Amino acid sequence: MEDARSFRDTLPVGAGSDGAAPAPRARVAIGFGSPSNDSGVTRLDLNDILIRNPQASFLMRVAGDSMHDAGIDDADLVLIDRAVTPAHGHVVIAVIEQEFVCRRLVTRAGELCLRAADAAVADIVPPEGDGFEIWGVVTTVLKSLPV
Repeated sequence: MEDARSFRDTLPVGAGSDGAAPAPRARVAIGFGSPSNDSGVTRLDLNDILIRNPQASFLMRVAGDSMHDAGIDDADLVLIDRAVTPAHGHVVIAVIEQEFVCRRLVTRAGELCLRAADAAVADIVPPEGDGFEIWGVVTTVLKSLPV
């Protein structure tokens, strides 16, 4: 499938859920804070902050630019939650003819459509049968900034 983009580096993330409440999260102001307020700083655990369903969460690295206008760029990491029920407007990872694609799920007249953020990229109307699956819902995009 020529329009489909593949993903690399699929990794399961998060530890098993033990039911404990997440630790308090530190915040930072955008501006100048007071150095005397450092006593309340705690260590942040991204598993607690980002992952709702640890057993159903995965990271994938995006390949391609078709979702650039949605804030998802080539080489970004996306956090996918397979326990979230996909709905109209969600950005999803779908499997079409054994290839992963990242698109926005659109329902129109009871039919599913996968739409790229780039208007120049054609919509994907999933085929009937076994050649299509919504694999999970993208909940977070992680970007690396140049340093």
